[in-house]
Amino acid sequence: MALLTGILELDGLLVEESQALRWELLTPLFVLLSTWWVKWPLFVAVGACYDGICRNKLPRVALLTALGVGVAATFVTVLKQLVDRTRPALADPNITALVTTPDSASFPSGHSATAFAAATVVGSLCPRLRWPLLATAGLVAFSRVYLGVHYVIDVVAGATLGVVVGLAVVGLARRAARTRAVSPAARNELRSLP
Repeated sequence: MALLTGILELDGLLVEESQALRWELLTPLFVLLSTWWVKWPLFVAVGACYDGICRNKLPRVALLTALGVGVAATFVTVLKQLVDRTRPALADPNITALVTTPDSASFPSGHSATAFAAATVVGSLCPRLRWPLLATAGLVAFSRVYLGVHYVIDVVAGATLGVVVGLAVVGLARRAARTRAVSPAARNELRSLP
């Protein structure tokens, strides 16, 4: 219990100290990165363009990305209700939020979870986009701490959740594609194996 208390105190201190890193010229960038359409719709659009235009295929990447985002958002909603952690600016008068503080709980960060879920799906299926998208997701996550609406643990947990969900969606999609690629005769033969 003392370890958890120490971690939470360090987490609060990190957010408080992060206010010293604020730079007036960067604040509009972090506000932009924190907008609803950057946290995942932008990733879906990039995936659709890459898959649909560059490779003349249906936008399967965009559909899988939207699925990953939906699953991650569902987990976030459940975890927020279970943990019910107060947002930094509401819990500590020394922390000033630079944007409107959401009404929802702080843990885990939904922005981080959905951004990393989207970046992981698109990056797994379109490897050339992997590092730029993961870097963008990282900036989205950092923006939430910078703006004073999340603790560091919130964004780390959200990012981890997003990566796990993204990898699971891609893994299941690849498994389904391999199953569809097997001929019906081979499928029957596999079923008859002990």
